[in-house]
Amino acid sequence: MLSIRIDTSPGRSWEWNGVRWHSGSSWIEPYDHPALETWSGHASTRTFLMVRERLPGHALLPPGAPQEMNGRAYEAAIAGAREWAGAYHLIESTPAGTSITTGVRGTAPIYLTVNGTTLHGHWDIARLRPQLLNDDLDPIEVARLLALAGHYSTRTAWSRICLLTERSTADFHDGDLTVRLPQPAQHDEARELAADAPVIAAYEQLLDAVLADHHYLPDRIAVELSGGMDSSNVALSLEHCHGRGLASGALMQGGEAGQQQKRRRETLINYAGFRDTTLLAANYLPIDPRHQPLTPLGPHEEIYIAGHSTLLARWKADGILWAATGVGGDEMLSLPPLSLPPPLTVHDVPPWLTAFTVEALGDQEAGVPPAPPISDSTLRAVACGTPMYLRAGIWPLYPLADPAMWRFGQWLPATWRENKRLARSRLQRLGFPPEVSHPPLRENFHAVLYEGLIRFAPRALREVLSTGSPLVDDGYVDPEELSKVADRLERQQLEKGDVMAAHVLRLHNALV
Repeated sequence: MLSIRIDTSPGRSWEWNGVRWHSGSSWIEPYDHPALETWSGHASTRTFLMVRERLPGHALLPPGAPQEMNGRAYEAAIAGAREWAGAYHLIESTPAGTSITTGVRGTAPIYLTVNGTTLHGHWDIARLRPQLLNDDLDPIEVARLLALAGHYSTRTAWSRICLLTERSTADFHDGDLTVRLPQPAQHDEARELAADAPVIAAYEQLLDAVLADHHYLPDRIAVELSGGMDSSNVALSLEHCHGRGLASGALMQGGEAGQQQKRRRETLINYAGFRDTTLLAANYLPIDPRHQPLTPLGPHEEIYIAGHSTLLARWKADGILWAATGVGGDEMLSLPPLSLPPPLTVHDVPPWLTAFTVEALGDQEAGVPPAPPISDSTLRAVACGTPMYLRAGIWPLYPLADPAMWRFGQWLPATWRENKRLARSRLQRLGFPPEVSHPPLRENFHAVLYEGLIRFAPRALREVLSTGSPLVDDGYVDPEELSKVADRLERQQLEKGDVMAAHVLRLHNALV
């Protein structure tokens, strides 16, 4: 949502140059997109600068120099800014230092690092690498990434970069950065439903209302329509709100599952009249050197980013500026766990992860903020996925990750959440055939990942072992065991856990 450079003592006056606010050598640059707006004010020695998601019904605030205010108006403006319902970052500059506060949404969060007496921040963690004084890794977060045991956390793969998590405030004073975390959010429990409770209608109305709470242009939005329960319901709500002719798209699978996906999507597309764009996932295999990114990627990026980024680029070339996703749907209808899972042991991870890595996995709470209003795994997915959209010039919408949707899911009895009964029942109510609401074949990209591993991972793993990697040098990965993985992949004789070698390569590429 924004990028920053803040010196310990920025000037007292902030000016707007058409692209960013600046004060001396300090600057704050909003992400340039019609989904966002800026607001700023100044009173005496205090200045606030805000980048926020636009909301329908609110007149667009033009960017500019901070508005002069008296003390009372300034305090009211700051209080109102913190209550903004959309995603936001609020920066306040005073003689005591600079603070950065973020809202509840978690969209396009900012990563922060200090270099000397200067605070740097960006929505893309890879853009902060040149500002690091050293490349020291965070053992706990690296171990989580390797074991696919990630948490929504202030920690990142680099010990000197932190993520500003939802509702948190970062304070920068005299070259020191500290983070204040919020109080745990209150969560609801399942309620008893009346016998005639219109659950599906309530779900439809709420999803429509959540979409209406976002600013977007219907002729400039596309929906990611994989054909799964979550994206399908978001797509159908968009069609209900705006009619036929909206844009859609997806990565397509191969084999029998791919044929099923094709039929299911065609049924949805014919119903809603979507203008569809598809790419065959097999043409964008993970690890394929032909699809190496042109710019550095962070360690949290998705493994299928080559195909997904290409789809976004196609949309952007067609004038798309927003993308609606189904992220958060799994968690919205998930059942609460009976207990926390125990820490992973050497028996739960691939043999090429060292004892040092397994030990680092033991601290499950390190860097984990207090309970957020929605699922922490949803917030992690939003934080990890958003940079891909922003690099394409597209603002993502996550309607199923809205706190109102999450609260509605918590209210539902387990019988409505199990196996996504609510999402499936809505499709049935709209008249879709069983193959759409209850597909017999499982649709995922496991075959695509397997093909990429077989074709490209042996050589890539051997290059990592021959040229060196911080994952090996710092003791996270056993080189002999990883070499055995390369041999097994070459023979197509995979053992349990070998597919996770793809994530070793992903993390290695982000770290070097």
